[in-house]
Amino acid sequence: MLSTFQPVGIYRGKYEWVNEHSAASGDCSLWVRAASLQLDDGQWQCQVTASNYNVQDALSSPPAALAVRVPPQSPRILFNGSHVLPGQNITVPAGSRATVVCEARYGNPPAYIEWYLEKERLTAWSHTNASEVERPRVWAARSVLEMGATRSAHGKRLKCRAHHLSYPPPFYRDSFTMLDVTYVPVVSIIGADSSELSSLEENSSVLSLECRANGNPAPYVWWTKNGQVFATSGPKLILAPVTRNHSVPPRISWIAPDTIVEANLFSQVTLECKAEGNPSPMYQWYHSPGTSFNSDDKLFDDDYLISSTSQLQLHNVSYHQHGQYICVAKNYIGHEEKIHQSETITLKVLGPPMAVDTRTVHAWGGGEARVQATVCADPFPDDASWLWGSWRLDVPSQIGRYRALEKENLDGCYRYTLCISYVQTADAGDYILHLENERGFTSLTVSLIVHETTRVAPIIASGLVIAALLVLVICLLVRCRRRRGSVEYKTEELDSDVKVLPADAVYGPQASHTTSGHPGNGAVSVTNVDIDCPRYSPAALQVRRAAVVLQPPTTV
Repeated sequence: MLSTFQPVGIYRGKYEWVNEHSAASGDCSLWVRAASLQLDDGQWQCQVTASNYNVQDALSSPPAALAVRVPPQSPRILFNGSHVLPGQNITVPAGSRATVVCEARYGNPPAYIEWYLEKERLTAWSHTNASEVERPRVWAARSVLEMGATRSAHGKRLKCRAHHLSYPPPFYRDSFTMLDVTYVPVVSIIGADSSELSSLEENSSVLSLECRANGNPAPYVWWTKNGQVFATSGPKLILAPVTRNHSVPPRISWIAPDTIVEANLFSQVTLECKAEGNPSPMYQWYHSPGTSFNSDDKLFDDDYLISSTSQLQLHNVSYHQHGQYICVAKNYIGHEEKIHQSETITLKVLGPPMAVDTRTVHAWGGGEARVQATVCADPFPDDASWLWGSWRLDVPSQIGRYRALEKENLDGCYRYTLCISYVQTADAGDYILHLENERGFTSLTVSLIVHETTRVAPIIASGLVIAALLVLVICLLVRCRRRRGSVEYKTEELDSDVKVLPADAVYGPQASHTTSGHPGNGAVSVTNVDIDCPRYSPAALQVRRAAVVLQPPTTV
């Protein structure tokens, strides 16, 4: 194989032996003077030719890398595709996520980039190095930072730092920008503590209140009572003297830590709520696992109530606790309940995919099977596939009889379905759902049991026959019991008179029976009565009815 290395001669002032007499003794060390990026950067190798053309004793050293350092440009910060100039801020709404990029270009080797928020070191989303298009021997280092914007981050300095040994000591350069986080006002009322309010006397005490609002942009403050604007300006309100008409309904002035809260799976989260009011308000926390509290939800049902304190602590957070949280403050003025509802706090539980519902699936041969599994994850799985045997089917896609459907969103969780048409007994077995997101991965096993329809048909037919026979027997028994309850007969002479015989008189054990009493005294004579319920028919009943004679009394 021919070598890709180019031979380099000895040139004084550029390439020289370290020791002019060392080459003869086998030391081939080389000075590279006035190193040039274009000429000298790359792999070097020492080669010794054969001692004779017919002797294979040539030698080659392992390659040695020579990096000709070139300092990169000072790092620069980009936001939304634009260069952030010195002194400019990055404006981000609270609760959103910001993508910020730092570049250090035209360096060799590429620079190493770090991020800091004040003195806190941040972890970059990605870091890549690429050769410059117009100058392939130098590199562009690029670091991408994904960060959540919170109220606490407002006004803090975001710093990008590029490290390179070609920079002057301390061998790094920084680029800065300030975070401008916009958020809704946080309001507190000074002078409304419970001890002061409880000591007020009607028509004599003076109440001084101050409304302090913290928001970005700076908020405008005014006072209202029951929706009506007070005739005052500025943050201060003075009531002199106070009356019972000045009782104050509750008003939530502060919730924490933010309207959007992200928490790792199995971590701890604390939500806080503060309200002012007179009398002092009570607190309640409500939770909805959906994306919002809509008009169809009964917000104040006990099903949603999870706490009656101002501070809600969630331990060992699970995916079932993601969703919307609302704080409600209430008090009573007179006998009327007054309430105030906070903004919605959205809790996002971040973690790898986790199963919440996997069960064995049954299907009949020749029909359709739906193999399903439900998982929770945030962010949602970006890689999902079904595996069985030697098959792999990505979601969503289809191969022959097998179709992997698009995932269904179930309030932050996801249901995955694999449809199998014309199921065969060979389809029975375990199906594995493999899921991945940036937080991790999981594999779920769902078993499919296929029942053969040829064996099921006789069983179903036999069951139907047995059921029909049971219904027939029950109908006969019911009809028999009704017949034995009573029998009506009419006299031959007086059609309007009806005599009712007890069942024992008709269905007795004897073959023939005559009632006691003399026929001439109006007794009923019954002869040739032989009715056995299991053996009688409507025709037989008519014959036996004809044998019953009611004799009228005889005259003396």
